Amino acid sequence: MKKQILVLCLMVSTMTFIRAQDNLSDGLVQTFGGGNPSPISIPGSTINEIFRFLPGLVTQGTSFGFADKWFALGELDFGQSFYGLRFQDELRGLTMGYVDGRRQPRIQWIHDGSVSTAGNLEFRVGSGFGSAGGGPGQNTLVASMSPFAANTYFGTDIDVLNPFGDNSITSPKVGIETFGQPGLSIRNINTSFVTNEVIGARINVSHVSEFGYGIFSECADGEKSTGVLGKANGESVSIGVRGETTGNARFGAAIYGEAGVSGADNFAGFFDGDIFQVGNGFITSDEKLKTDVTNENNILEKISLLRPVAYTFIKTEGLMLPKVNQHGFISQELAEVFPELTRDLTKPVFNEDGEIVSDLSYKAVNYVGLISVLTAGIQELNTELIEEITSVREELSSVREELAEYKANDKIRLMFNV
Repeated sequence: MKKQILVLCLMVSTMTFIRAQDNLSDGLVQTFGGGNPSPISIPGSTINEIFRFLPGLVTQGTSFGFADKWFALGELDFGQSFYGLRFQDELRGLTMGYVDGRRQPRIQWIHDGSVSTAGNLEFRVGSGFGSAGGGPGQNTLVASMSPFAANTYFGTDIDVLNPFGDNSITSPKVGIETFGQPGLSIRNINTSFVTNEVIGARINVSHVSEFGYGIFSECADGEKSTGVLGKANGESVSIGVRGETTGNARFGAAIYGEAGVSGADNFAGFFDGDIFQVGNGFITSDEKLKTDVTNENNILEKISLLRPVAYTFIKTEGLMLPKVNQHGFISQELAEVFPELTRDLTKPVFNEDGEIVSDLSYKAVNYVGLISVLTAGIQELNTELIEEITSVREELSSVREELAEYKANDKIRLMFNV
């Protein structure tokens, strides 16, 4: 029995000695919340320290070249001293730490210079390490840092060699690709008077190239598209979209609209509500832009068929019609005389969120085109008046001549007592 106890004690002592040899902790471990030595200070920690590494390098792997697979924790010397983690794969690696001489923390994706072998540095979220839709677990790509042109892309499917269908020169520095979700949302809530100017997003572009755009917005495909939606609601001043141009440009326009298709319900500018203009208004009327030019003739008869009216608009959903009394023409009546000065229009009706909920059809009048018609009528009437006045003058002249002749004959008769 004593021999068995002795053997057991020797085994326990041996195991304790071996365990003590395996434990290469740098000094005694710390106990949180009391004990000797003093407790370790880790903010928010409730776990005692069980092991402390010696100064040096912890590695995993058999070869530690750039084309090998290995892991290192500690201090590495590659011409510069690097402190932190390095996960090395074939011809590419991920480091987290900082470099001696430049105490700036960094996460760096290192590759051999070939975009095809480098791959992206990915940020993912999910329930496991599996690929999207696979197992074990599923994950979704959140963002990719591309070696293509040191770009960062947020989205789920980015082509490393051809991001966003562009090239290394025109590909965006930061790109967002989503499927259904808003690509970017900016919310700025300022409840104090820290500044008089609150800005959701500021974009400054300075360039020497031929073309420069502060914002390039394109919305295509689908049934209904809006390139830019501006909304404002202020207590004193509200401006949905404001355009401003300064400098000595050869041509400048604070807001420039262009409609690629004419004749349909397609306009360079559409304003639902009153329009106020400061300064002169001009309409294109150059001779070199016109053909089949003819004079307006016999226009008074047509003008006499028009019915000038006074009226007020009916409140109509989808139109910001004026409430004050109006003067003008009825489009249906004008179309019977000058059909080219009227048109049928169908416009979308928007809700408060800028979404199209229905359509509204109605007729409109080209009042500017009536100016030349009315002018021709005035000229025609003026011509008729001049002809009438000329005719009356001629008749008066004839009467005067007859009267003078009569008076002369009357004097002759008095002289000879005829």
